[in-house]
Amino acid sequence: MTDFKQSLDLIKILMKFISKSTESQQRDVASHILVLLIDAYSSKCEDDAKTFLQTVTHSCADNFPNQKNPLFSLPALSFALFTLMKTNKLAKNFCNALGFKIMDQLLEGPCIENAQIAYNVIGTLWVLSYHERSHSYFQDYRLAIIEKVSKVLDFFSWEKIVRIMLMLFDNLKTNTICQEHLSDIDALSLIIKL
Repeated sequence: MTDFKQSLDLIKILMKFISKSTESQQRDVASHILVLLIDAYSSKCEDDAKTFLQTVTHSCADNFPNQKNPLFSLPALSFALFTLMKTNKLAKNFCNALGFKIMDQLLEGPCIENAQIAYNVIGTLWVLSYHERSHSYFQDYRLAIIEKVSKVLDFFSWEKIVRIMLMLFDNLKTNTICQEHLSDIDALSLIIKL
């Protein structure tokens, strides 16, 4: 009768479930719950959080152009990245070429097709913009992250998307090369139009 008093590691259970489940909707729900738990208990589950971030990034990198057998749907994936980036150590781990390649690929397709994905991706970029090591990726003219973020407004003008985009631009305005990007897209007239 004391079985209910045994402590179970729900984070490990969910991670195991995600790796074994064949149902994409169940994996999406499990990933949603998992990232919320990681966010709430980030100091107690650092290793599990890093492992899950690696799972998410590798599932993106492996399946992105065609998305034949994705581990997560794009809305679940973008939500997971946005939520995981709130943890500074995870954000620092994500600030690399692979992480920004994933953001670039999301900006080029899914962000112009789904407003919630656009919000999650721009929110992720906003969180990453607080980390100095991410600025080189925002400065990269080949990636053109700032330009692609502003392009989202051609498709969606939800207030929350505009707000998070303005907060991203506000974080980048002190960087001289990012200022050039903002000038190139004529950010001031973009803001006035809104």
